[in-house]
Amino acid sequence: MFKQYFKQAIHALRENRLTSVVSILGTMLSVAMILVVVLQFQIKLVGYSPVSKRDRMLYIYSVNTKSKDGSENNNTGLSAETIRECLYTLKKPEAVTVTAQNSHVISIPGKRLFEEYTVYYTDPAFWKVFDFKFLSGKPFTEADFNSGLPHVVISDKLAGILFGTQDVVGRDILVNNVMPCTIAGVVKRPSKAASEAFADVWMPYTANTLYTNSGGCDGMCGPFGAEILAHKLSDIDAIYAEIQQGVARYNAGKADFILTIPKPFTHLELALGSGSRYGYNRVGWGEYLKTTGWVLLFLLLVPTLNLTGIVQSAVQKRRPEMGLRKAFGATGERLFTQVVCENLIITLIGGVLGVGLSVVLLYVGRSFLLTKDTVITFGMLFQPLLFVAALFFTLVLNVLSSGLPAFRIARERIVESLKDANV
Repeated sequence: MFKQYFKQAIHALRENRLTSVVSILGTMLSVAMILVVVLQFQIKLVGYSPVSKRDRMLYIYSVNTKSKDGSENNNTGLSAETIRECLYTLKKPEAVTVTAQNSHVISIPGKRLFEEYTVYYTDPAFWKVFDFKFLSGKPFTEADFNSGLPHVVISDKLAGILFGTQDVVGRDILVNNVMPCTIAGVVKRPSKAASEAFADVWMPYTANTLYTNSGGCDGMCGPFGAEILAHKLSDIDAIYAEIQQGVARYNAGKADFILTIPKPFTHLELALGSGSRYGYNRVGWGEYLKTTGWVLLFLLLVPTLNLTGIVQSAVQKRRPEMGLRKAFGATGERLFTQVVCENLIITLIGGVLGVGLSVVLLYVGRSFLLTKDTVITFGMLFQPLLFVAALFFTLVLNVLSSGLPAFRIARERIVESLKDANV
């Protein structure tokens, strides 16, 4: 049956070339616009190097400190002290790392420069949580971290700018033109879409006393966020229970302030718009669809109305044929299925072309659709989510555009269908 529908659809494509081309182009544009929105979300959600473990990641980017007399209430980052006492002691996760981002002028001895680059102050566990590709050298070690040695990892792009080569292990750079640091390794620069790992320089935070000194609020306030790698995502409640136990012990030794660490965000929650540095807002699917859902609905319905008219016109030309088929015993359900299946061939062609167009549109408009100068890789784009979304929206578009004309022709009486027949 479906083989016959396919043959009839191909015949209809050849008979009504202009109508078919318009239908395919309309479907292509609609699917492409929708998939651009899907791709933006996908790039924020799925894993790819160096953030391939996003499906097991938990994040703490803000904590609350409150004075016991009620005079102060702060949302802030973690301090080195709170990290040491409340997070590095955790046993449930696979790994815990912390990061503090800053922008510094990076130069080399004997050559004063003024260009600023992103610097991540972090710890050795960072290289367990994120899977960077080392082009030369290796990460700074636990011994480097404990000793506060300024051994750094830099990106291949920065190595090329400063030295003209990636073979720079053992050479020195200057942070802010004054702080000498020795290069321990060179990694492939991550895309800015991997925001939780993106930088040009990664160094032990213990090498900079500004990050190791206790902050305000009884030593609780600081610049750090934490990334926790769970063995499996379902461990989040057990991990948070262990965090709360550590916080309770920590607060017991404090005279003036109380620390509260909220439940960590999953990566899905971050992709939906939850959290920020010093923010607690937790966004679910409901809140996300209140904004993005309207965009998808608009992009779906506007071309659907146009395509419905085109399909209706094509069906009208075949009224006599449908009437004859009814007269010889074809049921309304079978005619409905035939119209929908024949139109599906056209929408599938448009859907496939729409996938390609969406990738082109995202690449061309990446500077304003994503972050400026974001590098887009094959692994970011060609994920199962893209193809599932493409198939889903193509099928929805097909049902919406062909469903009403098919329903009308299936319900029409034989006499009305044969009215225009030349018999």
